[in-house]
Amino acid sequence: MLTGRKYRLDLTEALATRNMTADVAPRPDPERPGVFLPNGAASKSSLNRSILDKGWHRIELATRSKARYTGTCVITVNPAYTSQTCNVCTVVDRKSRENQAVFRCTSCGQTEHADVNAAKNILTAGRAEHTQPRPGVRVGARKPRTRVGRKANRQATAAQATAQTEPELAGIPRT
Repeated sequence: MLTGRKYRLDLTEALATRNMTADVAPRPDPERPGVFLPNGAASKSSLNRSILDKGWHRIELATRSKARYTGTCVITVNPAYTSQTCNVCTVVDRKSRENQAVFRCTSCGQTEHADVNAAKNILTAGRAEHTQPRPGVRVGARKPRTRVGRKANRQATAAQATAQTEPELAGIPRT
């Protein structure tokens, strides 16, 4: 977590946890009706359990809460194609991702760990989004308070009454 340091930018991936933890569809055996083929449901259920145990949403909420007080900008980046894009030549190719750990670009030949390459792509996308001008809203900033309560209502009512009884004060000349 952010402990006393002043970070300016924090990037997270917009991961669809619901889609990632979906159940595996059963595969019926075409030769024997009513019988199903092995589909890896046991290993998928343990993967789902480990994904849900991490609590990614709570980590993101805690980060945004802390960012509000430290002035950090929190940006959520779309993770599409970040693991298939080369961070050097920006070519997107499925074949560049050889396996879970190795990324070897088919265009320029750059070799790197796949997760490091994806993290660099996310950093590049987050910086590009951070530099775009926003319409007067700082990410993580609190909304300005509106004046509410009895005192504010009394002041507004008194101002309206004064404007109705004394037209000169309201900018309307007397006839």
